[in-house]
Amino acid sequence: MASVQTASSGTHSDGHSQPPRDRRFSTARPITANEANSSVHRQFRGAHEGHKPHAGLDPSRASTGVVWTTERAYEHGFLDDPSSWANLGQGAPEVDDDIAGSFERPHHIDVSMSGREYGPTAGIKPLREAVANLYNEHHRKGKESKYTWENVCIVPGGRAGLIRIAAVLGNAYLGFFIPDYTAYNEMLSLFKNFAAIPIPLKREDEYHIHAEKIAEEISRGTSVILTSNPRNPTGRMVSNPELAKIQDIARDRATLIMDEFYGGYNYTTDCDGTVVSAADNIEDVDEDDVLIIDGLTKRFRLPGWRVAWIVGPKEFIKAIASCGSYLDGGTNVPFQEAAVPMLEPTKVRKEMKALQIHFRDKRDYVVKRLTDMGFKLDYTPDSTFYLWLNLEKLPKAINDGLNFFT
Repeated sequence: MASVQTASSGTHSDGHSQPPRDRRFSTARPITANEANSSVHRQFRGAHEGHKPHAGLDPSRASTGVVWTTERAYEHGFLDDPSSWANLGQGAPEVDDDIAGSFERPHHIDVSMSGREYGPTAGIKPLREAVANLYNEHHRKGKESKYTWENVCIVPGGRAGLIRIAAVLGNAYLGFFIPDYTAYNEMLSLFKNFAAIPIPLKREDEYHIHAEKIAEEISRGTSVILTSNPRNPTGRMVSNPELAKIQDIARDRATLIMDEFYGGYNYTTDCDGTVVSAADNIEDVDEDDVLIIDGLTKRFRLPGWRVAWIVGPKEFIKAIASCGSYLDGGTNVPFQEAAVPMLEPTKVRKEMKALQIHFRDKRDYVVKRLTDMGFKLDYTPDSTFYLWLNLEKLPKAINDGLNFFT
């Protein structure tokens, strides 16, 4: 949003004229007739004006589009009767126990005496060990370099993890791709210790990240690259051997931050439970500058627990753990304790098989229904639970996102 200054003047109660006062307000391109006739557009714009009366407040920081959509749903009864709604506004899997082959989630959690205390900002050691073991069993078999608990930091959710990583970065150019997870832009804009650079991807290339694109960005001076993989919201995935090639290009030249929350939603290996991860291609867990962030939120379908982890070199993990003391205070200890038995590798593999079969079937159903309704999809997603759908060919009244979902 652009900002301009306008002057106003007034008279004090003692009769003396006051000097003009600058007042900041937001402007943007003129709204279209379609937007002007849309109450949702007007409400969205009103919520993000920059001239609210509270000193120092920037209301545009209040929400992203995803959260804004959910907030509006709350106002219209979403929480009162969620089963009667289709939540297309926020990326969240169903959390019930009805998926065939999936293990039942805890309905009650015992709180130990240690669970009443402040927990370590790096997370409790048993959970850090369980995460390291899971990655070694699923991604480091036969490799000399293995993860230990010191390569793992437990964080209170994915966004908190990304904020911690951002807080420990030094003077650098950080590249992130567009389209990608909507919170990246807002989150990265909070920090002044690096310059965040958006990197547009091409529609005609199905928004795919190629190794050559990574090489080009590094050659331009980008030393940190952040991306989701599998990719939110395009439903595309960078898999081996291309993922390995990207890591080879970045090795000793750039730090890769891999947001792998959708790694379990992989439909390219016949739903055999294989999880996509950069951990497969790391040569030395303490020397390769690859930070992997994942957790219980998406592939274990527990978004309300706010238990996630970062896996990476020990030096990075020490710094990321330390900054938790002033950023978020650490992750809920009782939920960490309850998470430990969930990460037994054989149990996780079985869970991922059930997850992939269930969500592949859902993907196929939705793709068919949309196609039958006349929508044209540029490609079928090979991962995640997202469809990147173009609305341009619809009637004008519903050919943009806000009006379509009103």
